[in-house]
Amino acid sequence: MRIKTPVLYVLIFVIAALAPIQSLYAQQDDPFLDIKEVTSPGGIKAWLVEDHTVPVLAMEFVFRGKGSKNDPAEKQGLVRMASNTMDEGAGDIESQAFQKELQDLSLTLRFNVSRDHFGGSLKTLTQNQTRAFELLNLALTKPRFDEEPVNRMRDANKARLKSSVSNPRWIAARIQNDRIFENHPYAQNSGGTLSGLNNITPDDLRAFHKTLKKDDLIIAVSGDITAEKLASVLDQIFGGLPATTGEDEAKTEESKAPLTNAGKTYIFEMPIPQTNIEIAQPGISRSDDDYHAAQVMNYILGGGGFGSRLMDEVREKRGLTYGIYTYFREYKETDVYHVTTSTQNENVPQMLELIKAEWQKIKEEPVEQKELSDARSYLLGSLPLSLTSTDSIASLILSLQIDELPIDYLDKRQEKLRDITSSDIQRAAERILNADSFTTILVGQPEGISNAETIKTLPNVE
Repeated sequence: MRIKTPVLYVLIFVIAALAPIQSLYAQQDDPFLDIKEVTSPGGIKAWLVEDHTVPVLAMEFVFRGKGSKNDPAEKQGLVRMASNTMDEGAGDIESQAFQKELQDLSLTLRFNVSRDHFGGSLKTLTQNQTRAFELLNLALTKPRFDEEPVNRMRDANKARLKSSVSNPRWIAARIQNDRIFENHPYAQNSGGTLSGLNNITPDDLRAFHKTLKKDDLIIAVSGDITAEKLASVLDQIFGGLPATTGEDEAKTEESKAPLTNAGKTYIFEMPIPQTNIEIAQPGISRSDDDYHAAQVMNYILGGGGFGSRLMDEVREKRGLTYGIYTYFREYKETDVYHVTTSTQNENVPQMLELIKAEWQKIKEEPVEQKELSDARSYLLGSLPLSLTSTDSIASLILSLQIDELPIDYLDKRQEKLRDITSSDIQRAAERILNADSFTTILVGQPEGISNAETIKTLPNVE
C-alpha cells in the first residue's frame, strides 16, 4: 500500500506546479526558457532550466537507441520488463525496502521505454536530493532483478495484455503497428507477448542492463538546483555507468524505414455496434523546414478538437462520431501521421470518404485568415500553458535533445509559428497529405467495405 504524501509536501508540489509558468512571462524579451548546458568534470552533459521559486527539482533522461525495438522476437516485452523492475530493489536494498524509502522521502523514481529509447525520471524535494541521487545511482548501476519482483511484473504485464485483447481501440493500434511497420522491429509488441514475457529471465534483464552506456545518455533537469551543483552530481549519478565501445557504436547506425502496406484496408471483426477506425500515412520530422506549417495544418484538420474541420464535418454537421482526431508521431527511423475515430458500422464508408475529402480540400483551397489566426494563437499559447511543473519542463527540454534540436529552438519556434502563412500550409499539405497512402484498420463489423483484407489473429499477442 502506498503511503500518502504529507499535506505540507502536497502544498509544495502545488506551488511548484504554478511557479514555473509565472517565470516564463517575466519579460517579453527574455528567452522562452532559459536553458543552460551543463558539463560535469567527467564530461557528462545535461540541459538545465534553473528555478529556485520552490524547493523541487525534476530530472529526466534517456539512453538513445535502447528502446523496445531491440527486443528479441522471442522475448518481446524485455525492455518494458526492465523498465518495470529497475526500481524494484538495487544494491543491498530489496524491493519492498527500496519502494518504502521512495515513499517515505516523497520521491518519484520511474523508468520508461519507447520503441526507440529507454529512460527514466526523478522528482524530489530539494531537502531530499542527496538520498534521491544515491537511490537513482543504485537503480541505474546495481539493479537486483530478484525473482519475486520480476515474476510479479511479468504477471502484471500478462494480465494487462489479456485485458487489452478485448479493447477495440487497442486491437486497432496493435494491428496498425503490425501493418505499417511490417518486417521492422517497430512492428513488435513493445508491451510483450504472452510467450515472450514467459521467456524473459532475470539474466535477460541483467544482460539488457549492461547495454546502458553513459555515452548514450541525454539528460534534462528543471527546478531548484544550480548549474554548479548539477555538474557535480551528474558524475555521482551516471559516472559509474560503462562507456560505449567501438563495437557498440558500430551497432547504432540507423536508416529511415518507409511505412508499408500503403493503400490497404484491414478488418478485424468484432460484434460491436461501432467500428473503430485507425488510419496512418507517412508524416514529417521535427527538423523538417515545413514542420511548423504542418503543425498548424494538423490543428486545422483534426488536432484542434471541436475547432477542427474534421470534427465540424463528421460530428457537428452529420453526427457520425463522438470524436475524430489527427496527430503526428515521430520515431527515430520513421514518421507517421494518424487519424483516429469511430462510427456506427453502417457509416464507415461515409466516414472514410469525408476524411479523404478534407485531405483534398486543404491541399486545393487556401486556409482562411481567421482559421489560420486561431490555429497559430492556440499553438503559440498552448505550449507555455502546458509547462505547469518542473517535470513538464524537464520533459520538454529532454525532447529537444532527443530530436537533436538547438538549445534556442523554442524561441525560433514561436517566431516561425507567427510567420506561418496560408500558402505555407497549402505547400505542407501538398507535400504530406496523400489519401492514396492510407493504411486503414477497421475493428468492428463495418458495412459496405470492399477490397479489404480480414485479419483473423492478432499479431504479436500470443
